[in-house]
Amino acid sequence: MPVIKRYPNRKLYDTEAKGYITLEQIGELIRDGQDIQVMDHATGEDLTALTLTQIILERERKRSGFL
Repeated sequence: MPVIKRYPNRKLYDTEAKGYITLEQIGELIRDGQDIQVMDHATGEDLTALTLTQIILERERKRSGFL
């Protein structure tokens, strides 16, 4: 399971691939059937649900729909 760390500057870092990743790329991982975990770098807090919500809202915004 890829672990993604979120930094204070809102950048997301994929610890498995050893590089920065975008919300769009995280969405692709999920659509490909991968489980992910997003954690705050400083506190270790689990931010997975918050990040998934953000991905859904961004996707809806791009499609000019509102859920």
